[in-house]
Amino acid sequence: MTSDDRDPLPVNPTLLPHQTPPPEYQPAEQGPMPADLPDAPQLQRPTGQRLSAQEVTDLVGGGDGSIVEANEALEQAEGIDPITES
Repeated sequence: MTSDDRDPLPVNPTLLPHQTPPPEYQPAEQGPMPADLPDAPQLQRPTGQRLSAQEVTDLVGGGDGSIVEANEALEQAEGIDPITES
């Protein structure tokens, strides 16, 4: 073993254990609701213009089965499983 000839480290006086228990936790209470709420211009209301059923069908795709079948045939020809890969 080696001898420990070094001087002892000084004690840090700020590192003391807690002398008193901490106060009980008291959560903050919710305050009263403001009397006058400011307007929120960032929220836009719907204009009332809605898409017709035909416009929705055009956007989503008319359900043309031949396109789906052609895509599945291409995926199978490329060796891609259409169920698990995209």
